[in-house]
Formats: sequence, C-alpha cells, structure tokens
Amino acid sequence: MFSSTIKISSVSDYIIPSQECIKPLMKNVKLQLDDPSIQLKPNLIKNQNNVAKVSLQDCLACSGCVTTAETILIQTQSLDEFLQAIKKHQNPAIGISPQSRASLSYVLNFTDSEMHSILHQLFQELNVKLYDMSEYVKIAINNSIQEFKQTKITPLLCSECPGWVCYAEKTLDESIINHMSKVKSPQQIFGAILKKNHDYIATIMPCYDKKLEAVRQENSEDINIVLSTREIEQYIKDYIQKSQITPQQIQLSTMAINFQEYHNISSNNYLDYIIQSTVMPNWTVKQNIRKNKDFIEITIYNEEMVLQSIYARVFGLKNIANLISQIKTKTCKYKYVEIMACPLGCLNGGGQIQIQKNTEKANDLIPKLKDIMISQKIQLETTQQNEQEMYLTQFKHIKNESNFQW
Repeated sequence: MFSSTIKISSVSDYIIPSQECIKPLMKNVKLQLDDPSIQLKPNLIKNQNNVAKVSLQDCLACSGCVTTAETILIQTQSLDEFLQAIKKHQNPAIGISPQSRASLSYVLNFTDSEMHSILHQLFQELNVKLYDMSEYVKIAINNSIQEFKQTKITPLLCSECPGWVCYAEKTLDESIINHMSKVKSPQQIFGAILKKNHDYIATIMPCYDKKLEAVRQENSEDINIVLSTREIEQYIKDYIQKSQITPQQIQLSTMAINFQEYHNISSNNYLDYIIQSTVMPNWTVKQNIRKNKDFIEITIYNEEMVLQSIYARVFGLKNIANLISQIKTKTCKYKYVEIMACPLGCLNGGGQIQIQKNTEKANDLIPKLKDIMISQKIQLETTQQNEQEMYLTQFKHIKNESNFQW
C-alpha cells in the first residue's frame, strides 16, 4: 500500500474517477448458482475489519473509471514488500531509470555518477544486482525505429507511457488503439531479458503507472515489483547517513541527446531517434510550438526545402485529447507521435521526488534534471540493423469488464 506521504500532485489534467465503483461491495447473499440465468458478479472488493480493499489487477480490469495510479491501493508494490521479497530469493536484480536517478541526484546533492555508485553499494549489501536501464532504453528505441520503418500505420503513436495506455484502452476505441506502437517499454524489455538470469526483478521508476504496466497479464512474469523514486528517497537518505559512504565516480551511458533545439530528453527521446533514422544530410528540421510547449510539431524538409514529413511530441492529457480529435477527424498530418501523459514528460512523473514547500516549480526544475541526465555520459548509439530481436506487446479496447483480463 502507498505510504501516507504519497499524494495527488497539482496536475491540471488529472482524470477524476467515477463516484461509484461498478463492482460494489457485496453482502453475503446465497444464490442458486446452477441457474444459468443468474449472472453473479465477482466479489472483488474485500471487506476486512471494516476497511474495503480491492486488488490492483481487479481494479484495472474494471472499466468503471480511469485514474492515475496514485488513487489505487497497491498492497504488493511497496518498499517493505521489496525488502521482504529479496530475502526469499537467491539472485534478485533491480534496474533504475535515468529519470529516477536524476531526481535522486538533484535532491540528495550528488552527481549522477556518484548517485549510481551509492545505489550500487546499497543494493550490493542487500545482495541485489543493480542495473542502469539506459541499455534497455536503447533496445526499445531500436525496436521502435524498426517498427516505424516497416509499418504502414500513420500516425504511429508511442506507447511507452502506461498512463497514456490506460487512458487509451479505457476511453478510446480500436480506431485509435490500432495506431499504438507494439514495442514493449524499456521496463518490460529489462524484465524479459533479466528473468533468464535472475529470480526476482524490481525497477525504480519516475511514474506510479509503471506499477500498472508491470501487472498487465502479458507482463506479469517480467517484473515482480516497481518502486517509485519517491518511495525509496527516505530509505536512501537513511543509508547515506548511517554508512558515511564516499561515493565513487562511475562511467555511465545515456540515450539522451541534446544537440538540436527540438530534442527533449525528459522521456527517452523516442521521437528524436525516429527522426534521426529518416533525415538525410543537408535536410532541415524545424520546430513549431502549437498550443503550448507540451505540443511540439517538428517538420522535415529536404535540401530543396520541399516538405518530407511532420512529427509531433505531445505531453499531457489535454494535448493528447486534441491529438485524438485530429486522428478521428482524419486531419492528423503526423507520421509518428511521442506521447506521454505527464506534462513536461517523465522527468515530471508523479513518482518523482517533490521539492519541499513548493520552493521550485516544475518548469524550473526539469531543465536542471535534464542537465544531470546528459552530463559526463557516454553517448549510446542506436543499432542500424535490418533484423534484430523485437520485444512486442498488445493493446485492446476495454468494452466491458468481462472480456478484458489483466
């Protein structure tokens, strides 16, 4: 269950859940179950000591509301559960996202490299192997480039963000869902690869919705638990204070690129690498801000300034709604769209550490976190291969709660 410190942040486009769950708390009622005319709803909400609780999987299987993960009581996705579980396994592993590490580095006043060395020592003492997830971001991007070059779907919509996926599956139909990329997220690729050598796999992510992604039926064997940046902050602070550790400088790699004005390193640069894979030398890339800085249009011209293609980066549910309207009315002109539910992208995820007393606004904080992500890193290159192993998933519209399984 989430700790009492986890609250809804001031996100303007938060989707309010339904006032009444469509799977209500059920009384003990005797029914004649051999009567085929009786449709018995499952008793999903458990009443224990006058406290109503619902499992995460059952809540997600219900189409009665759409909400972010902050409002769901998750009993098996906590730091305490992680600490207990690793004692029962021989070879546990944990991966940290670049966004989460940047948040920890900034708040705890270390360089990114120093922060990784602290985490390495902490988890080593717990007998847990720590991985930098940048390499798995690279695999996801390479898969996305290959999918983009092979697909006939326009626009192709990035599907790494589980908040956007949940929103799409519960509120949109197949006409939109069919546009979504089938490439697994870096988190799920990490789990799919690491489970061959580790018997328990965890991740540290900037977003509570990554917990939802991990318990999807097709993903449930890849990742055992997801911890948000905010959930482990105090544990790391306590470790640093009691251990008096001297952090080391560790060479890290990154997929973040920042040499063009249109690049946005907040959310793994999917769009940037898609564009790089198609742009020829001497072509021109122009950026146009639409309604706000979270809706960016990027236009590609050849050397004769003839229009070649248009792409977009769309962050925040309000902007996503505008994009969906364009697709439905067949006025969308984009070939590929990088979509994230959080305004400003993953560095501003709901699971990131909140700056105390609101002394620093997100618009001021995010550029500092971006600098941390790109400083003193080895730049990873995409692999331009015609054939490589693909890690794919699937999405579907939730028409009703009986035909959708998590």
